[in-house]
Amino acid sequence: MVSTIFMDNLINTGKDVELLRKSRIIDNWLGNDEAVTKMFNKLGDCIYYSREDVYYKNIVIQVNKHCEIKCNIWKWKAKLMKDYFNTPWSPISFLAAFVLLVLTIVQTIFSLLSYYH
Repeated sequence: MVSTIFMDNLINTGKDVELLRKSRIIDNWLGNDEAVTKMFNKLGDCIYYSREDVYYKNIVIQVNKHCEIKCNIWKWKAKLMKDYFNTPWSPISFLAAFVLLVLTIVQTIFSLLSYYH
């Protein structure tokens, strides 16, 4: 019962099911993420419980606090990894470009120093 309530509170849309399925937390044998969403939401309809009795209350509070952070660096990191570093060659090319930029700056500094001396 407690896990049903937790999953009902956790899953609200098909994207929630997709995320849990891709993370291998749940298996979708129904074939459609929306069907799983409806199933979990209907399972919790017939259960009466008090919000204070939920065993996972601390986890829910921590997840909500984490999601409310406006400047969440983990969201930025996940978006950066998903959009720009999705292949093994992306970090390598970024590192090469960074090294070239640093070497260009060092060369400019030495050129300016030799000009003024």
